Amino acid sequence: MRLTHLPALLLVLAAAACHADPNEEAVQCPRAYALPEASHVSHFNGRGTDISDLVLGARLTDVQGACSGKLGVREEGAHGHVVMVVTKGPAATGNEADVGYILGVVRNGEILDRASYVQHVVFPANVSTLEVTGQEIALTLPTGKGVSGPSYHLYFMLNLTPEELAANRREAQ
Repeated sequence: MRLTHLPALLLVLAAAACHADPNEEAVQCPRAYALPEASHVSHFNGRGTDISDLVLGARLTDVQGACSGKLGVREEGAHGHVVMVVTKGPAATGNEADVGYILGVVRNGEILDRASYVQHVVFPANVSTLEVTGQEIALTLPTGKGVSGPSYHLYFMLNLTPEELAANRREAQ
């Protein structure tokens, strides 16, 4: 499997079928998800968890994309990106931030590939919240007998520490 990308950000692919060429057989897209327990994060300055201690908050809000069509007898292409809302908190010391996220490719419960991306965010003066659309991520998925686009699940998630993930899971209960 090949995961190719431009400098990137988060997240991909409509679950519906799509055509790359009207004369070509319909290509079924993989299913894409933002993993709920890893779709948001708050970074604090270490002095506490009050809003005044917030350095940065980020939330994945959408995954968008489409199929690119068959790339050969045994490959299908897809592309897409993520959309996130990023908030600069009162404890931030600058106007720039990097938000890390991950794309995992899964088939039959097995993680086949995983790639990390970073979205660089620049906040204009007097702006503390931005919606950011990441650049396209291109995927090449092997296909063949019994394996097509819907055989794959694409999971997008923020790059969290184990402590951040545990906090999100506690919050969800």
